[in-house]
Amino acid sequence: MKKWRLVTGVALVLVLGILIGSSGTQFYLRHKYHLSFDRKERTAHVLKTLSKELDLSQDQKILAEKILQRMAERLRAHYLQVRPEAERIVDESFSEIRQNLNEEQKKKLDALRERHRRRGHYPGDR
Repeated sequence: MKKWRLVTGVALVLVLGILIGSSGTQFYLRHKYHLSFDRKERTAHVLKTLSKELDLSQDQKILAEKILQRMAERLRAHYLQVRPEAERIVDESFSEIRQNLNEEQKKKLDALRERHRRRGHYPGDR
């Protein structure tokens, strides 16, 4: 009975360590590299960095923020223009990959791509 408790305890510690480690890594990477598709978050992060590094005055911050917001809108508009072509390239590439898979692998690939679409992995959507 004691051996069973020991094994369960070690397994629990292992699982908790993995969960905490992966959460901590995700938090670190988001903070370090500011991994976000949200335009407002990216704009705020760039403005904060510019303000800190360049010691911007309040007037300069306001002007930089307006310029960064325009930039974000222009980039989003550009992305929306090229998105259909990018999606076509991705679809063609996965179709080529799909040709070399067995039926079970094809089903898994289709499910993976559907999950990817449902999660909104297209930056222009946010």
